[in-house]
Amino acid sequence: MIQQKEINVGKLLRINRMGAWRIEIEDGKAPRFYADAVMDELIGIQGEISPEERFTFHRARVHPDDMQLFLEYSDKLSETKSEIIYRYIHPTSGERFVRCSGIRDRSVVDGISIMGIHQDISETVRLEKEKEAERRLAELNDTLRKEKIEQEDYYKELLEMQSCGVLAYTIPGHKIIHMNAQALRMYGVENIEEAQSKLGTMLKKVIYPDVDVIEKLKRLHKVDDMVDYECIIGKGEPNECHALATTKVIRVPSGERAVITTFIDVSEMVVLKNALQKAEEGNRAKSTFLFAMSHDLRTPMNAIIGYAELMERHWGDNELTTNYLHKLKGASQFLLALIGNVLEIARIESGKETLNEAPWNLKKINDTLEIVLDREILNKQLHVARNIEIQHADVYCDSLKIQEIIMNLVSNAIKYTPDGGKIDVDIEEMEAVGEDSIILRICVSDTGIGISQKYIPHIFEAFTREKNSSESGIMGTGLGLRIVKSFVDLMDGSVIVQSEPGKGSSFIVEIPCRIVSEEERIDQAEQSMPENFLKCKRILLVEDNELNVEIARTILQDVQAEVEVAADGAIAVAMLQKAPVGYYDVILMDIQMPKMNGYQATEAIRKLPDERAQVPIIAMTANAFEEDRQAAFAAGMDDYLAKPIEIDKLLRKIVKVLEKK
Repeated sequence: MIQQKEINVGKLLRINRMGAWRIEIEDGKAPRFYADAVMDELIGIQGEISPEERFTFHRARVHPDDMQLFLEYSDKLSETKSEIIYRYIHPTSGERFVRCSGIRDRSVVDGISIMGIHQDISETVRLEKEKEAERRLAELNDTLRKEKIEQEDYYKELLEMQSCGVLAYTIPGHKIIHMNAQALRMYGVENIEEAQSKLGTMLKKVIYPDVDVIEKLKRLHKVDDMVDYECIIGKGEPNECHALATTKVIRVPSGERAVITTFIDVSEMVVLKNALQKAEEGNRAKSTFLFAMSHDLRTPMNAIIGYAELMERHWGDNELTTNYLHKLKGASQFLLALIGNVLEIARIESGKETLNEAPWNLKKINDTLEIVLDREILNKQLHVARNIEIQHADVYCDSLKIQEIIMNLVSNAIKYTPDGGKIDVDIEEMEAVGEDSIILRICVSDTGIGISQKYIPHIFEAFTREKNSSESGIMGTGLGLRIVKSFVDLMDGSVIVQSEPGKGSSFIVEIPCRIVSEEERIDQAEQSMPENFLKCKRILLVEDNELNVEIARTILQDVQAEVEVAADGAIAVAMLQKAPVGYYDVILMDIQMPKMNGYQATEAIRKLPDERAQVPIIAMTANAFEEDRQAAFAAGMDDYLAKPIEIDKLLRKIVKVLEKK
């Protein structure tokens, strides 16, 4: 009840739980504080109390930290209307947040009369404080100073500022009541109108890794029901988004229920997590691979060292030493293939593998098969059937990669097929879409140990084998099929595997090839090595490794060539300049040498002012990749030969460049 003065509270009657008050200040008298029953309850007064005591009671309970703000507010009220939010110490409830609005009553002439309302907003502040109390309090005070700001627009603006996506729609009815820019981006739509027309499709695009979430979302009915979950929006699409989401049922001002979902885009974190997981798996695979490699490398190395020692002991026995030499050569070739596979995988994984397409006759595949079969089938009683049906033999392709694909597949079949087993190699031409193209189909089947269905999805991964060599007794790196898959992909082809444990495996490769036209037709006749062609030919061997010098010199001297040696590129250039024009018929140039490497030496030779600059140069290097070959030609070399030296290849290269000369 208001004491001594009637408070005009007509306009405040509609406000629930607001206290009305009036303060009167006259010179020479104590300030008087009048309040209604609600006001007394809000400030903690019980029973009758005088206006003067009420003033003192209230003033004493204003929070000390807010007292200065409160006094400034009181001073303003003597001149104009004002509003404040401050903390009040309630006798029983403790610290409360209060919104207080007041205005001076100009109708009172004697002294100052101020009237207003008092509202406890502690619950509102508590909710805001959970998010960011200090920022919200400052923001709320600032908002109160601004006029004509509609509450709905204000909250929409706040939502747009959020880094998370927000989507809200009514239930039932599914009418979108809010969707911020982040949500539009995540769902891949331009505006709310488009989102509304595609809402059903949009919601179906959300994938839930945890299937239980779907049932939980279906059970969302009551206000404040809520579910936290992970989801993928637009899986497989360019804007695929991984998100952490919270869906809650709320009541909107219209009285309808609505579902509001907030999404936090964690796509970058998922990518980083997957990359980390992949890297860890790769490291584990490489560690396993290196462990297995230590065994696989030692096996041929032990054979090489062992047979070399046996040859020393039995040097006079030609039959034994010939047998040991044959086995030593086989172990060396296996070791070379092992190292080659490791280098090839390093090249593939670094993204440096490229195609080197040129005209080639597919019938030479038969030569490749004979090489690999002769090399690997000797010690096994295997039945091998070959079938090659090619109508258009001359095609454009990367012949080295096609041969390596065949060699890897056939070598694997031999390796994993026990004695007495069967291997079928079918190579045929299939019709392509274009008239000037064919599909080369390579099928290698065996009756070997087969592959488990569990392992087949991993068959083309690098550094993996179903069983390592120490477990299976079969040597290998587990890199061959990875190389096959990489080469096939590079040539826009396909490879599939069919296998059953204990019954065998089939690998089917299909590679598109362009047919060589009549104008581009290549001569497939093998050139025979002219007898005594290199007799008395003078060859400058540029090589810094004495062992390599000895091997190359012996090979060349065996065909009656004359050999001179330069230990590095600088010496070679000097020797060429001192010699008469035409003295050297060909130069065999190593690449990695001290002082001046092979590229630099070749460039220096090509810049000589006379005919010496035209001498044929063949690169002879341990760098066996395509970019090394291209670098050799770019430096001005005429041909390229990868080490280790194969006698027939070396001699044919020399004959080839000399015939051009």
